[in-house]
Amino acid sequence: MIREVAVSAPGKTILMGEHAAVYGHPALVAALDLRMTVAVRAGSGAGVRLDMPALGWAGDVSWDAILALAEARRAQWTDAFERGDGTGFSPVRAPHELALLAIAEAAASPGSRARPGLTVRIDSDIPPGSGCGSSAALSVAIVGAILRALGAPHDDATIARRALAVERQQHGRPSGVDVEAVLRGGLLWCRRGADGTTLREELALPAGRLAPFRLYHSGAPAETTGEMVAWVRGLERRDPLAVRDALAAIDGATHELLRALEGGAVDALVPLVRRCEGGLESLEVVPGRIASEFRAIERAGGAAKISGAGGRTGAGAGLVLVVHPDDLWHERFALPAGWTPLSAALGAPGLREEVAA
Repeated sequence: MIREVAVSAPGKTILMGEHAAVYGHPALVAALDLRMTVAVRAGSGAGVRLDMPALGWAGDVSWDAILALAEARRAQWTDAFERGDGTGFSPVRAPHELALLAIAEAAASPGSRARPGLTVRIDSDIPPGSGCGSSAALSVAIVGAILRALGAPHDDATIARRALAVERQQHGRPSGVDVEAVLRGGLLWCRRGADGTTLREELALPAGRLAPFRLYHSGAPAETTGEMVAWVRGLERRDPLAVRDALAAIDGATHELLRALEGGAVDALVPLVRRCEGGLESLEVVPGRIASEFRAIERAGGAAKISGAGGRTGAGAGLVLVVHPDDLWHERFALPAGWTPLSAALGAPGLREEVAA
């Protein structure tokens, strides 16, 4: 029997540590109060009816097609990363394909061997392809919802493991930071362990400590997160010393940012954000137009950095984080072309069950 279920997961923003987290350095990440909701109920057919109205996609897909897609993607990932150096990896781009892979991962879990007819509806406030964690929210929410609907084990460790398997199909070798952030919520200190698992510490800061950070959407980047991770991997092969120095700069700034937030040292935020952004620009993950806008913010006394994988060739870089010692400056800030403010509280709750529609 299929239980009717609805769950939601938040977006996320990386305050500091992006790209470095892939190489075992820490990241400071906060859940965003923008949510994706996944509702699951029994379907009238033998396969899955997938409805994603925010993305303009709906369709009926057989279980045979879903499982074949998942098998082909797993084989492609294995060839790229277990038998090769990752250069042949082709990331999943279509959100509906990522959703189907998440459905397959949930169905493959112990205790969910049945292949019943399902209707899966996905609604989202999280802008896709922006560094806000939309793919992680999609993976976590679908896996969490379907496991609940099928009556299968749905503890956090199971959901995280299955969702990370889905994330690999888009990001190659993800750090696991995004999955942990949208699953747990709040503010997290995350780091990839030597065994590949993501170590995390849930942080509690006094109220208002995250208020100086303002978020803006600079426009969708031309490249996917997976492509940007692959770019840095290639840069490491070409110039390992430059990448090592950049990652060290990001690592140092991330550690100092945590100490500054814990101690309420607001005056330290601007130089730390500038230092981290310098490391990211050394990795060549910030488009030239975005870097120019950041220089203008710096001339005005503030600082800005990408908050996500960034980009290389387009006019946008997804989510960007801006700090300024004068709170009123943000009211006077003339938004660059293509930028929009993102009104979302930091430290939102993680995956949660909602009332089924």
